[in-house]
Amino acid sequence: MPPFAALVWRSAVVLLAGAILWGATRDALAQTTPGPEVQVTAAQLLKIGQGLDWDGALQPVRQSTLAAQTQARVLAVKVHAGDRVRAGQVLVSLDNREAAAGVSQANAQEAQVQAALDEARAGNSRSKSLLQQGFISQAAMDAANAQLRQAEAQRSQAGAGSTLRQLASSYSSLVAPYDGVVTAVMVEQGDLAAPGRPLVELHGSERLRAVAYVPASVALALGPQPQVTVVLPAPVGTVARRLEAVAGTVVPSADPSSATVELRVDLPTDESRRFLPGQRIKLHTSGAAESMLVIPRAALLVRGELQAVYVATPERFVLRALRLGRDLGERVEVLAGLREGEKIALDPVRAGLSNARPANGQAK
Repeated sequence: MPPFAALVWRSAVVLLAGAILWGATRDALAQTTPGPEVQVTAAQLLKIGQGLDWDGALQPVRQSTLAAQTQARVLAVKVHAGDRVRAGQVLVSLDNREAAAGVSQANAQEAQVQAALDEARAGNSRSKSLLQQGFISQAAMDAANAQLRQAEAQRSQAGAGSTLRQLASSYSSLVAPYDGVVTAVMVEQGDLAAPGRPLVELHGSERLRAVAYVPASVALALGPQPQVTVVLPAPVGTVARRLEAVAGTVVPSADPSSATVELRVDLPTDESRRFLPGQRIKLHTSGAAESMLVIPRAALLVRGELQAVYVATPERFVLRALRLGRDLGERVEVLAGLREGEKIALDPVRAGLSNARPANGQAK
């Protein structure tokens, strides 16, 4: 081997030996040099009240869609959407000439039948007198009695017909059934109203209720009259007002298409006057306390999709992935990956350093 090549080969051997010696020394130092102590805490079972929030809306306690009960031309619409009305106030007027003519006809028929009845009564009275004197037979008396009963029946029929005509005539005016606010008017002057056609929508202005729809399974757990907290609408920049522990009502009927049940809460009159139907609200319901395994949020290590903690062993920390549940603010719920009482590092960054160890193995 040439002298120069031999020199290069000996130098390479020396460098390799030095690298091996340095690595062994580094590993030995790493095994003997203590790492940082990291405080630990134990995973705990926490009992909390189960609370749920439901989005809902305000609805009037009384609301009606007023429809025509007869066919007639609309003569006048006396209200507009947004108008406040009083009970008995005329909202829509219909052409009642046909109904008025029917009333006149019924009255004339009633007078005609009344005259026939008077005549039958007089004839029956004469027949009784003649029967007592022996001038007519019993058969003639029976015929007079039958004629009187027939006249009385015709009189009753005519009276009922007259009442029906008068009732139909009263349908020519659509009136408000209670004090309220007009929310919609569906006709214009000149339209043809028909039986069942909606003309005006109206709602009572004195009381509102908060309504939300909850799953049927939740409704069964709430019971028929749960205690509910109502979070009322608030102007921009203000804090929402809350009505605490208000008695609610679960309507005992589920919607088959959505499998939900109506939860309603009637607001006091003074509160109802502050708001409008249709405004959004929230209902908060509380249930029985439940237990959940929780850890401090500070102990959680998040790297992309990984959510994990460093679990303490007697000498070191071991990284363990978790499946988390609800966010509880400074704590988080653990669904899987950890047991009650297991100790975890409070500082996951320091716990991930080489030779990091639990501080005295004690929970903080």
